[in-house]
Order: sequence, then structure tokens, then C-alpha cells
Amino acid sequence: MGMVVQHNMNALNAYNKLNTNVAGLKKSSEKLSSGYRINRAGDDAAGLAISEKMRSQIRGLTQAKRNSQDGISMIQTFEGATNESHSILQRMKELASESANGTYQDEVDRDAIQLEFNQLNDELDQIADTDFNGVVMLNGGEMADGVKATNGKFDYVNATRDAQQIGTAGGYIKGVDVGAYAGTNKESVTFTYTQKDDGTFEWKASADSLSTITSNANGGFTYDGAVFAVDTSKLVNGDTIVVDFEKASAAVGKGPVTTGYNIDGSDTGVVKLDKNPLAAAAEDDVITSEKIAEAANALNGLTLTYTATKGDTALTLATVNGKTPNGAQDVEIAKLGENESIVLDKDGTTLNYIKKGSTAVKIGELQTVAAAKAAAKDGTVTVTVNLADASYTPAKSNSVSVVEPKAKVSEANSNKTATAPLTYSDHMVLQTGSRTKDSVDFTFKYTTDGMGDLKSNLDLSSRANGLNTKNLSLATQEDANTAIDKIDNAINKVSMVRATFGATQNRLEHKIENLTTNTENLTEAESTIRDTDMASEMLNYTKFNVLQQAAQSMLAQANQQPQSILQLLG
Repeated sequence: MGMVVQHNMNALNAYNKLNTNVAGLKKSSEKLSSGYRINRAGDDAAGLAISEKMRSQIRGLTQAKRNSQDGISMIQTFEGATNESHSILQRMKELASESANGTYQDEVDRDAIQLEFNQLNDELDQIADTDFNGVVMLNGGEMADGVKATNGKFDYVNATRDAQQIGTAGGYIKGVDVGAYAGTNKESVTFTYTQKDDGTFEWKASADSLSTITSNANGGFTYDGAVFAVDTSKLVNGDTIVVDFEKASAAVGKGPVTTGYNIDGSDTGVVKLDKNPLAAAAEDDVITSEKIAEAANALNGLTLTYTATKGDTALTLATVNGKTPNGAQDVEIAKLGENESIVLDKDGTTLNYIKKGSTAVKIGELQTVAAAKAAAKDGTVTVTVNLADASYTPAKSNSVSVVEPKAKVSEANSNKTATAPLTYSDHMVLQTGSRTKDSVDFTFKYTTDGMGDLKSNLDLSSRANGLNTKNLSLATQEDANTAIDKIDNAINKVSMVRATFGATQNRLEHKIENLTTNTENLTEAESTIRDTDMASEMLNYTKFNVLQQAAQSMLAQANQQPQSILQLLG
């Protein structure tokens, strides 16, 4: 090529090679500094896709290992509890054998043995309530008195006992809120079901029977111990059910009394309900009070007793722990009937007098009358009114507390569903892989004929009832001999429960080993695709580094070559 000035091809070629070497050095430096061969899709598109899929599997398997370990932790918790149940049963066997000895007296020695035996039964129940992260497996779904755990919901049964301690807690539970009864002679009431937007459901009574009834309990309605089951999974909007009050006798009277309470676990107190608050449940004149519990400001810390006869209703406030009703309670009684009513203090003297025909009178602002008109029981303050045409207007909505709340319950009101803190389950579903189909349902069931009368009860219940030891008697030598056989069966059942847990734990341990191996192999495969071979890349880095310097030097020399043309001009 001739000597030219406009196009220095040597310099242009050296410049292009310099750029190539700089780009190669940059990529090599990036791979060495990051440790990855693939830092972007452009480095290896197919390799990136395969690597990302493997990464997803690896992370899924890693979580599956943690899931399996959590399952083992839960099993170890329950198995450890049943270990102590075994120890208790062994002691009970000793006591039964001791009581079966003919050297003891029934009314002295065996009674003393029975005392310890009963305490051990109670401890079996306590152990069976062991939970792991809110899951219980050993109690057969039985909770505190009046409460049963079903799928994480509380179903209140027989919650109308006198001064019953409801085993719930620090939040609020508002059960079935029954509005004013119309005072008609209804033998049955029809309720209509409506699904609400927030996931709760509502029952409304027909207009000619009740004003409203709202339920947030998943198991049904409770009236004086009678449960009307409701299968919410099969209900659609507009469905109706009929509660027959004729068959439930005084059930209609339970509505305003047993339901509608706010329970505040931060305070203590007692709620006492009469066994039969409305003796004339099917009569014409039925209580028309509405949400009486919302006037809890007037009843806080007091025992509430509500009774009724045909046409009249008595509201009694009894003292609790020395507390007495305040004279300035904000409770209104509207549209009083013709009967005169008397309010008495604990000494039996007249405290206040309600004028007949009054339209609205507040307790504490009533007129005083002579003590001669009074006749009251000690320790009570009573207001009696004719409720044939009366209504009750709550001024405020406060809480009535229960004694020694035990468990925390999430906040609930008439528009929310009260959820239980504990969920009973006899199986465990674990996600033990990275795919949907990898979940395993570990059902803790077993089959055996070696447990006598317990062979048909092959569940995990380790309560005294579930082990058939609750009502065992050691009062006589014959009873003790019978108890020995039943305790042997109970020991066998706990052994099977523990064996079931142990077998599942062993399976999970093997699964963890398999998951560990799979994770290791997949990680190695992904590393082969994605990671940088540092030794090989160091060779490339050195090569491009040298070539860059050489290209830079050649470019400098190529730029000097056109100056030789100046010599021709000399």
C-alpha cells in the first residue's frame, strides 16, 4: 500500500484490536471478581435458564428440609409429653395394684389411694393439652368446659351454667346477639342465612318473631345446652333454618341472657346465669330487653341474675367481692307499665321508687319511698317492672368479664368470627419437596387389637377420657382389679401413640437425609453451569491484559508512521 495520510490503516487495525482486548479483559475481570461465569443472559442464555430453574429447586428443597425439621420438632414435643403420660400410667398401675391388695380398708386406705389416682387423671388432662405453635394433638379436640376446638373455631356448648368459667381470654368474644322478642306466642322461629363481604355470616329472624339474631360461631346456636348445628360449607345466601322452641322448652328465654356478652380478659368478675331464666318461654309475655350485656357499665364486677315470670321481669344485681351497684348508673328503662316497682339495698330498706307510667327513669335518680313497702333478700338490689309493653335501651356498651381467663382469643364482635388460639389436628401435612405434589399428609393412626376396650378408639387422645381412666375407682378390691386391666390398656394405647410419633419421626429423618443429598447434587450441577472456573479464567485475564498493552503500544507506533512523509518534502 502506498504512503497515505487520510487513512492510517495500521493505526485503525491496532485500535480495533485494542478495543477487543479491552472488552475481553473487562469480561474476564467481571467473572473473576463475581465468581460467576454467567452474570447476565448475554453470557449464556440457555445456561442462565437452566441455572435459574435449578436455583428454584434448590431453594424449595432447602425449605422442605426446614419443614421436615419443624415436623420433627412438633413430634418430639408431643412424644415428650406422652413420655410423662407413660410415667403417670405406670404410677396409676402401682396404685391400682396396691389397692387390690387385701390388707387395705375401703373407707380409709383405698380412699387415700383414690385421692392420688384422681390427681394423676387431672395431670393426664393437663399434659394432653400440650400444644406446638398453637396445634394440639393429644386432647382429642376437647378444650375447657363449655368450649370445643373445631377447625380453629370456638363452639360454645352449655355456656349457661351458673358462674361458669369460660376458658377464653384477653380479647373479646361476642356470641349470638339476640334482639328484642316481640312478645308473641311463637313455638318456632325461622332464621335466614346471609353471607357477608368480610367472610362472616349473619342470621336474621323473621320480622314477626324476633328483631335480629346474628351469629359468628361456626358450630351453630346454643340454647340452654341444646346445639342447633349449622354446616356453613353447604349454605348459600337466602338459606333458612327453623329452631323449634317448643321442643327446646325454655330455650327462647336463653337468648337475651346467654348471648351478646363482651368478654374482657383484662379484668375479673363473674357472669351468673339462671338455669331457667324464662320459665314461661312459650307464653305471650316474653322479655323484650335488647343487648342487656351492653349495659355492662352498670353491672361491671357484679353477678347478673335474670329471671322472669309471665308478664313481669326482675333484674337482680348482687354484690361480688364487696362491690355494690353505683347510684348513678346510666341505665334507662323506658315505657314502664302500670306496676309500681321498688329498688332495695342490701339492708332491706327502700332505696328508690319508680313512678308508674314513667317514660324514662335512670337508676340512681328515682324517688325514695317508705321501707314498709320493701321486702328484699339480703345482698340484692332488685328492679321489677312490667315488660308487657316495655323496652330496654342500653346507654353504653362495656364489658362483662369472666373469672381467670385462660387463653388469648382474637378480637371479635357481632360482625366478625371469633377464632380460637388452638387448632386440634390428628394429622400433619408437610411440604417435603419443591413441587406441589411433594406434600405429604402424615396421619397419626394405628391399628392394633391389643388394647381391649380401647381397640376401637385408635386416635391420639391421651386425656383421661381418651384412655378410659377418668372414672376408674379404687374404692374396693374388685374395682382395683378391674382398674388394673384398663390401665394396662391405657399404657398400651400411649405406647402406640408414641410408636406412631416415633415411626413418623424416623421417616422424616430419612426424608431430611434424602433432601440434603438432592440439594447437594443440584447445587453442584448448578455450580457447574453458573460458576467461574477461576484457574481457566485467570489464563484469559492474563492473555487479554498482555494483548491490551501490546495493542496500545502498536497503536502508538502506527500513529508515528505518517510522519515519514515529511522527509519527502525536505
